[in-house]
Amino acid sequence: MNTRPHRWNVVVMIAVAFVLCNMDKVNMSVAVIPMAAELGWSATERGLVSSSFFWGYSATQLPAGYISTKIGGAKVLAAGVALWSFGTLIAPPAAQTSLLALCATRVLVGLGEGFAPSAATAVLAKLVPSTERSRAVAAVWGGLDVGSAVGLLLCGPLIRMFGWPSVFYLFAVLGLVWVAAWPLVQPDKMDPDANEVAASALESVDETPVSATYAKLEKSLPPDGKVPWGEFFRSPPVWAVTVAHFCFNWGYYTLLAWLPSYFELALGLNVERSSFLTLIPYIAMTAMMPLVGPVADGWVKNGVPLTRVRKICQGIAFVGPAAATTGVSAAGPVLTAVLVGLMSVAFALGAWSRAGLYCNHQDLSPKYASALLGITNTAGAIPGVLGVTMAGYLLDTTASWANALFIPTAICQLFGAAVYTWLASSERQSWS
Repeated sequence: MNTRPHRWNVVVMIAVAFVLCNMDKVNMSVAVIPMAAELGWSATERGLVSSSFFWGYSATQLPAGYISTKIGGAKVLAAGVALWSFGTLIAPPAAQTSLLALCATRVLVGLGEGFAPSAATAVLAKLVPSTERSRAVAAVWGGLDVGSAVGLLLCGPLIRMFGWPSVFYLFAVLGLVWVAAWPLVQPDKMDPDANEVAASALESVDETPVSATYAKLEKSLPPDGKVPWGEFFRSPPVWAVTVAHFCFNWGYYTLLAWLPSYFELALGLNVERSSFLTLIPYIAMTAMMPLVGPVADGWVKNGVPLTRVRKICQGIAFVGPAAATTGVSAAGPVLTAVLVGLMSVAFALGAWSRAGLYCNHQDLSPKYASALLGITNTAGAIPGVLGVTMAGYLLDTTASWANALFIPTAICQLFGAAVYTWLASSERQSWS
């Protein structure tokens, strides 16, 4: 009887961790609605609470890969889940203590979650052969989308039935249960057939793009361990990816944090309905994902230059959402279905970034792709602090959702499109 290889038990567990990761990220987007009403927060204070997660998240992007390499991804992932679950667990009493105490707990959540991507990559690179890695990566990172959907789906009913603290206590307990179960799956254990599967892959000439990318990333650093940081910051294509990552995440993170509040404050909907409507754009984004890769790969196979493909895909991911958010701004609080439809278009078109900026690191330098990702991820985390906080401040000062949320998002997206179109390249760089 054929049994599932042990490595896939590990993959499933990591995917579950990523589900919990985004559940503990989106719970505050919904819980902030009743918390603000109960604790008397202004819009600026709402933004401060929502953005505090990213203070911790941005701080761990660069060191995460180094630490995972030194002590092992399995240990780092367990520590990360434990830390973000602890931060989630103490959030309710901290909120009753002070705004600053609550923000500190969200910093802990961000610190823990910041280690997850690099830790998971280290485990997958060790256990999963290249022929299976595309499926493994899709399963693990797909957990983030599932986590956003599950979190938004559960938060509304839980808050209605048990109060806002329930979404923190329940999600924290689930994380701590995962930490207790993680050693039981023996995440460092290699399958006996792993080397045979990897060897057989060499006989295949039809390795998938994702598998090929991760095979290269296993050899990400040169023998002397030196990384040409100076060359990175003198490279226009690196700046193109960095600016694009910042601009794309400005829209993604501010909308993630503020959409439930928009539905509640601007449209007068209750917390449960606000949570459910926020889920719909993420479903649209998830539905678009399977189309993006095959279409982009098809263009490349048909002879379209790789740089042009990247610019087309990222252009769709910038200009499309900018147009949709401009439409929301112009329409104002009209029919709920129209607004949800426009936001769904924005998120669905944003999925094209997966074949744009997110592939560009490997194009520029397979050898240094992980280091480049650390740089652009750090830039991409900054909007979680600036954009989310600024939206709350602008809402207090202008009393306009268009000026606070939608117009700044559209401007940032269009600026990113201009810079990426001007400077981006997929040619291997001389320092690679």
